[in-house]
Amino acid sequence: MNNSDQDKSDENANQAARPIKLVTVTAANGEDMSATVEGFARFIGLDQVAPGRYSLLLVLALFGGAQSGMLNPAKVVHEMRALEGIGPPSKLKAAIQNKYAPLKGLWHKHYLEDGPRAMALNILKGLKRYSIPVFQHRIDEAKAAGEERYVTAEDIEAISTDAVYGNWMRLAAAEALTGEWIMFAQYEGQNYYLALATHDSNTHDQVRQQIDAVCCQEFPFLADLLANA
Repeated sequence: MNNSDQDKSDENANQAARPIKLVTVTAANGEDMSATVEGFARFIGLDQVAPGRYSLLLVLALFGGAQSGMLNPAKVVHEMRALEGIGPPSKLKAAIQNKYAPLKGLWHKHYLEDGPRAMALNILKGLKRYSIPVFQHRIDEAKAAGEERYVTAEDIEAISTDAVYGNWMRLAAAEALTGEWIMFAQYEGQNYYLALATHDSNTHDQVRQQIDAVCCQEFPFLADLLANA
């Protein structure tokens, strides 16, 4: 192969590795934001994690979340790296396939949100699953001793620490921390990352409409996959 053929082959490979550019991203004031959004995707590492396999819809969700301060894109990319087998294992729930419309046939993987809501959800989950082992141990000790004991001020710190930090670490060790969803499709042995979604089923119709409008144009196989799910 001569240099010209090699250069053409390399160019074709690079084009195949890039997401399809279908639209211009325009700000509310009419400014063309396409270069900014593309640069953002490269900056957070999407091209290294899943070259040619992430949607503009996902990039816009990450970009908007980062700009508003409501989302840390690194946490989403971390879970994507774990799914791709190129990063540390996830401490969150394993990816599962959606069984119900309108997202049936797609998969979701949890990512950990920033902020108190994510912490509260996991603390509640930990309390339901593990209760408060330190407190239960002290109750069992009192019963074994045949004594009536009261919770003291000194007990509060240990009990509250176990309820929050202890349960968080138990969930992490069990890879059971919960969060919101990274939606993706599986096709020919690879993951195609589409959008972000929440547990709230009331929002899933909107997510599906966005996937149909954007992602099915970027990834032609997706329309058949969803139609046959």
